[in-house]
Amino acid sequence: MTFEEFKDRLFALAKKNGVEVQISFLETKEFSLRLANGDLDQYTDAGKFNVEIKVLKDGKTGAFRTQVLEDPEKCFEEALSNLQIKDSEEKEYFFEGGEEYREMETYVGRFEKLSVKEKMGMAKKAHESAAKDERVAMVPTVMYRDMVIKKIITNTLGLNVESQMDGGFLFAMAIARDTNPRSGSWYELARVPEELDPEEIGKRAAEEAISLIGSKTIPSGKYPVLMRNTALLDLMEMFIPMISAENVQKNLSPLKGKLGERVGNPVVSIKDLPYHPKGLSSTPFDDEGVPTTEKFVLENGVLKTFLHNLKTARKEGVKPTGNGFTGGISPVNLMLIPGEMSFEELLKEMNRGVAITEVEGMHAGANSISGEFSLFAKGYWVENGEIAHGVEDITISGNFLDLLKRISLVGNDVKVSQHTITPSVLVEVLDVAGK
Repeated sequence: MTFEEFKDRLFALAKKNGVEVQISFLETKEFSLRLANGDLDQYTDAGKFNVEIKVLKDGKTGAFRTQVLEDPEKCFEEALSNLQIKDSEEKEYFFEGGEEYREMETYVGRFEKLSVKEKMGMAKKAHESAAKDERVAMVPTVMYRDMVIKKIITNTLGLNVESQMDGGFLFAMAIARDTNPRSGSWYELARVPEELDPEEIGKRAAEEAISLIGSKTIPSGKYPVLMRNTALLDLMEMFIPMISAENVQKNLSPLKGKLGERVGNPVVSIKDLPYHPKGLSSTPFDDEGVPTTEKFVLENGVLKTFLHNLKTARKEGVKPTGNGFTGGISPVNLMLIPGEMSFEELLKEMNRGVAITEVEGMHAGANSISGEFSLFAKGYWVENGEIAHGVEDITISGNFLDLLKRISLVGNDVKVSQHTITPSVLVEVLDVAGK
């Protein structure tokens, strides 16, 4: 049965039974491989699709999921029966569509044209590049991954949207020889394979590991901190739950009641972007079919908006912001707007302090309800604006909202991850626990 036939029969059933129906179709194709010390140890080449049928009646929804486009009558009955047993006071909605959707190039198709041999070749090149320096003891992991995702959302209220995206990812990890082995890694995301340079990614992974040879801890204290983009990407994950309107409405965000207030340094502006050239999450609409929009979350340190889905927006009487995704409210591409200075210029500006390149323990050591964090970290000790030596066995701690206020300079060296895009930033002072 084709999707159109499946849809037509479901819509006819909805009309006959006096309910609304929404169909969400998600097709994913994924290729990935992993090299362990240069040898292939993991390989995936798979495709799958999921269809969610949702029935809406009197503000309540019932859902049924299937992986075959068959028997729409049974799918409808299952969704309807789930609606009838649902016990919830919260009103649900469907988006009726009809609004303008931004045109964006989220699918290029070049990754799909690569042969398996070419993909393996990219991973091998990254491995060889990382292993080239004699100070590198081993290259335990190189990962290549590409994907294509197709989404269709349609409902009986008139919504009918479709999009397709693709992209790829290459990651390398190297271990350098030292008294204690030093690990370093590097990755890049790209919309087209030509933007993934395997030799450069392998080289950067080796440089990261080698730069930490001779690392030592430092005395505990309050230090100026240069938070490199690689570490800030992880820390920014803390901010995502804080700006969810659902968490705000449930008193689970420290930003509740602060709309319009200055919560960060004026040099800090954060936008949610529906499209970024390297952002693999870029999409013209969210999982409710609402158009995604470019908007300031923080503008010059002032909190401008929370992120809404249909339900939270209706509750507050505002427009949905296009951030209703499966699994909860989240940004598309949350970007800290870059400044003018390079990483090296930020080092000079800090003069003396700690440059943090990596944080660990976000799951257990970061609390987005209070904003408090206490995280293992590594990086470099900086003297006279130059990297003096690697730093290990330290913990950085503080409150994320205080950190936003203490950012004094923003760099221009943007790094992209799945949902966050950040440059490096200079923080006036942060607690660092060492020896």
